[in-house]
Amino acid sequence: MRKIIFSVCLGLILILAACSNDEETNDNTEAAPTPVEVAKVKTGDFIIEKTLYGETSPEKQMPVMLEQPSEIKTVHVKNGDKVKKDDKLITIKTPAGDQSVNASTDGVVGQLTAKAGSFQSNEDPILVIADLDTLTIHYMVTANARDLFKVDDKLDVEINNDTYEAKVTSIDTLPNETGQYAVEFELENKDNDVLPGEPAKVKVAEEKVKKTKIIPTEAVLTEGDEQFIFIVRDDQVERVLVEVQETQSDKSAVKADIKKDDQVVVNGHFTLTDQAEIDVQKEDK
Repeated sequence: MRKIIFSVCLGLILILAACSNDEETNDNTEAAPTPVEVAKVKTGDFIIEKTLYGETSPEKQMPVMLEQPSEIKTVHVKNGDKVKKDDKLITIKTPAGDQSVNASTDGVVGQLTAKAGSFQSNEDPILVIADLDTLTIHYMVTANARDLFKVDDKLDVEINNDTYEAKVTSIDTLPNETGQYAVEFELENKDNDVLPGEPAKVKVAEEKVKKTKIIPTEAVLTEGDEQFIFIVRDDQVERVLVEVQETQSDKSAVKADIKKDDQVVVNGHFTLTDQAEIDVQKEDK
């Protein structure tokens, strides 16, 4: 009899324990708020930065030519040498005896291929003397981009990850055969840090949309033909449709039923649904 009573009591204990575990399991499986990161909606004029690519070249360069074909006797310089006007560059053999070829201007020697004992024609330069203290940067731009420049404007250009200030010196009024316009910058290069032929990148501001809502581009989601964002409303989110007017990699101009300083979800929003509960982790400044 005692065994029966003990078995019944043990069974009741096990049943109660199982029920308690089920209740704990149900409590643990309740959906937790989704952690998200947010940023504030801004208002104002949306400005697009247009990036243009050009190339540096010497502002002045002088080819050195022979008056008649001659044999090279001595080469007194090498590529990269700085020379002054009237410095001796090359000695050549002529029927009248040895003659010196001298620099006609100050600059840096380049494109020198002549060697002692070689024969040089008078059709190609022996070398070029280039002024590298001032470089020209050439850009070819569309008509719309041309209107973004003004002569004497000073802009930052990026060359080899370094930034330099350059001045707009020329804007062509006529297009080339491809319909593009030449724009030239002048770059002071006293230390010769920049070499001719290096690519130069410049960014210019192009105003696109006035008085609009501006949000991080990463906040915009797409589903079918719709684009939408999630706006924080207390501890939940509201799914709001948007019309993207202009976009860049980091920010976008949108039309939407939102206002300045609303908090828009920028991270953690891919699994959200309308009215979902959230836990704001931080605000993107």
